[in-house]
Amino acid sequence: MESKAKKKGKGKLIIVVAVLLLVVAVGVYLGYTSFLKGKGGASQNAVNKQQVPQTQVVQNGQTVQTANQQIVSAKTYGLDDILVNLADEDSKRYLKITVFLGYDSKKLDSELEEKKPMIRDAIISTLRTKKASDISDKGLEAIKAELIQKINPLLQKGQINNVYFSNVLVQ
Repeated sequence: MESKAKKKGKGKLIIVVAVLLLVVAVGVYLGYTSFLKGKGGASQNAVNKQQVPQTQVVQNGQTVQTANQQIVSAKTYGLDDILVNLADEDSKRYLKITVFLGYDSKKLDSELEEKKPMIRDAIISTLRTKKASDISDKGLEAIKAELIQKINPLLQKGQINNVYFSNVLVQ
């Protein structure tokens, strides 16, 4: 009888130890995953803050802050070539430029296509106010920031996070 009692005691002890190990394992797993999620979110925000430096560009006597210098977009949307007259008073000059909008949300794909005429109009309106002297490295960064501020209110399904220029020609 005594051996049966010892076996029952050992069986209960093994079950209790197994349950405790299971509880500890679940606790460790939950603590580990929640710690990583919390840590990842905080470090991601810190990276985003470090990755997007605020710079100031002076254009036409106004200080313009740009924050899009180091943002790399997951997707881009091309707006074809844009040809506009510049606001130079002393001569007739024009700007030919190809514009791409950078964004991360898949929801924006169809909206950008639908609103392409409105977006092109906002870009043309902005570029027509510029002078040839504004088309420099610092000036282009200020123009990009201004375009982002003008285009984002037109969008409902997401926001653009950068503007890319190619084929910049001032004549």
